[in-house]
Parts: sequence; C-alpha cells; structure tokens
Amino acid sequence: MSVVPEPAVSKPESQAGSPNTRTRRTVIASLVGTTVEMYDFVLYGSAAAVVFAPLFFPQADPLVGTIAAFATFGVGFIARPVGGVIFGNLGDRIGRKQVLVLTMIGMGIASTLIGLLPTYETIGVAAPIALVALRLLQGVAMGGEQGGAFVLAAEADGTSSTRRGFLGSWPGVGMAGGLVLASLIFGAFARLEPEAFLSWGWRVPFLLSLVLVAIALIIRLGIPETSVFKKAQSEEHVSRFPLGEMLRSHWRKILLIVGMKSGETAAFFLIATFSVTYGVQFVGLASSDVLGAVLLAALVEMITLPLWGALSDRLGRRPVMIFGALFMAAFSVPFFLLLNTGNISLYYIALAIAMGLGHGPLAAPAGAFFAELFPTKVRLSGVSVGVQLTAALAGGFTPLIATALLASTGNFLTVAGYIAALAVISLIATILTRETNSRVGAVHLLSE
Repeated sequence: MSVVPEPAVSKPESQAGSPNTRTRRTVIASLVGTTVEMYDFVLYGSAAAVVFAPLFFPQADPLVGTIAAFATFGVGFIARPVGGVIFGNLGDRIGRKQVLVLTMIGMGIASTLIGLLPTYETIGVAAPIALVALRLLQGVAMGGEQGGAFVLAAEADGTSSTRRGFLGSWPGVGMAGGLVLASLIFGAFARLEPEAFLSWGWRVPFLLSLVLVAIALIIRLGIPETSVFKKAQSEEHVSRFPLGEMLRSHWRKILLIVGMKSGETAAFFLIATFSVTYGVQFVGLASSDVLGAVLLAALVEMITLPLWGALSDRLGRRPVMIFGALFMAAFSVPFFLLLNTGNISLYYIALAIAMGLGHGPLAAPAGAFFAELFPTKVRLSGVSVGVQLTAALAGGFTPLIATALLASTGNFLTVAGYIAALAVISLIATILTRETNSRVGAVHLLSE
C-alpha cells in the first residue's frame, strides 16, 4: 500500500548520502514539520484567547465567551486520539514518511480555511459550527503528526544510537519553534488598531500557513524512510493490524505514557495558551506584552530541550523526567505569585523558568523514551495513541479548566493545585516505568 508515490528510479543507498547526512535530513524534516504543525495548532489557541470570543460567540458575556472559545480549542484535542489511531496504525503498516506527509496536508487545509471563515455577524450560528469542524480536522492531523515525528527522529540514527535522547528532542524543539512563530506573527498583527485586527489582521497568520506547509512538504518528501522500518519490512516483521496487536500486548505501556506525559502536556498549554488569557483578563496586561513573554519562554525551551535530551542519553530518561515533574509541582504556586505581581518583567521570568526547567526536562526525553518502549511493528501506534490520549485528557482542556476554576473560585491556587497534581501523576508514572536507555544498563526494544 502506498499513499505518496516514490520516484520511478531511486538512488542506491550508497548515493543517498552518508548515514550522518541521512540522519540529519530526517531530524530536520521532523523539526520543520512539527514547527509548522504546532504553529497552526497554537495559533488557534492564541486566537481563542483574544479573537474568537467576540467574533464567533458575541452573544455571550466576555467570560462565558472566552470559555466557549477555549471549548472549541479543546475540541481539537478530542479529535487527536482519533488521528493517533488512524495514522499510527497506518504508519506501522506503510511507513513513517508517508503518514507525516498526509498529516501536513490536512493541517494546512484546516488552517487556511479558518483564515477564510466568515464570522457570526455574517453567517450566524454556522460560523462557530464551521470553526469547530475545522478544529476537529486540525486535531486529527495533529494526532498523527506528533507521534510520527517522535518515532521518525528516534529511528533516524538506527538501532544502536547512543544519542537517541538528543535526536528525539528535536521534534519538541520544532513544537517550541511553532510557538515562537505563532507568537511572533500573531503578536505582530495584534499590534494593529483593534478594529483592523478584529476585521482582517487575525486572518493573515492563518493564511500564511499555506506557505509554511508547502516548504515543510518539500523537505519531508525529500527524506528516505527510516532504516529501522525498512528493515522490518524486508524481514516481514510488519504487522497486519498494528493497533490491535499494540492494544493486546502493550496496553500497560499506554497507561504509563498517559501518566508520564500528563504534567508536561498541561504545563505546555498553561504557559502557551492560558497565560495569555490570564495576563490580559485577570492581571490587566496588554496582549502584545503577554505574547512577548510566551515568545521568550519558547525561545528558552528551544535552547534547553536538546540539552535535556543529551543529558537523558548520559543519565537515563527517568532521572531527567523525574526532575522535571518535581520542579513543575514545586513551582506551580510561585509561578502564579510572579504572574500576579502585574510586573511584565516578572511575567517573562515566570514563563521562561516554567518552560525551561519544568516543561523542558519532562518533554525532551519523551520522544526517545516512548519509542524505546515498543517494538518496531507497533511503535507508531503505541506512541501516537499514548501521546494523543494524554493530549485529550490533560492538554486541550487545561485552558478551559483553568478558566473555569478561576471563574468559580476566584483563587489562582485552584489552578496551581491542578497543575501540581498532574505533575505528581507524571512523577509516579515515570517512577513506575523501567529505564530504556541502554547506555545506563537498560535493554530497549528499538531493534526488535
């Protein structure tokens, strides 16, 4: 079965570049792809915070409108496990590369159409309905993208790599890069006069997605399939129904992944999305200033993620993730205390610390760690389902839950407690999961 046709005449392996060159190209493809996909996905979150409530839910009071807008943001996360199931199963049967091309196309179509969508004032209730439908398409595409990028990077260097944690951290760098792009571009247009921004300015960042997707597609189409998957194909170790085999034999690992990733996922969307609404509506800061703080935090993480990934190659995946979970739990209250000062410099510092020292060590080893838990024939299914179940349970609804907690209690401690609780869940799940880094004496399954 083939979705993306290969050229009629392919280069011999000896002409395709050295192993290091192929590894570098594959990692770059995963990096660029996740940058574009996360740009599209996070862009929606930024727009939900400051645009979608008045344009698509104008009949509600401001707080209820914000909750409704964040609910549409969360809908994308309901669709992500569906994408994880579809594309994970497909990727374990036909290959990683082809699936990642499909997810890129789906995300590009959805984001472009959001940029062209008429508002409530023009077409009435059909506007929020169409917005939800396009968000669902984004969710399905992202559901296949994230796990696919993790596996693509983890398999890039073959089965005996001693730098898999470092390589596997680059899709996370791409996600932070997407956050940077979304913050820069959306933030630039947010500086327009309010009337111009609400009229047309917010649409331009969504329409730019078409250009970014085209660039990423060219890069992805130029990479080879991973040698690990090609070896499994040649030895006929490809499962006919990977999803079923994964659920039958590896369901405990799925539960552990959900636990390990819960704190990291919630922390990311607390910083990337909820902090925008919190700064604007509850602290009283300008939206452009708060988006600048998110931008700095993402830049910090782009630097720290490869460092945490490399450290996991030396010390093991578990110690790095345990540190991140402990730090995130301990920092949840100081985080909000810094935000509540209303001092924009402290706002910048709080977000940068949370991203670099809390979210970073939880996220960086995850790509390698999760991939090493599964044999090749069910790897993409296992990673995608585990990661996307977490996204649905602990990710997209974090801004909605946090806003609702604030609305019902008026106390930031409820939100801090929510984040700390999820970080503790990540801590417990990581402790319960065996180490997979062979450099520290563990045995992983990547060669199976």
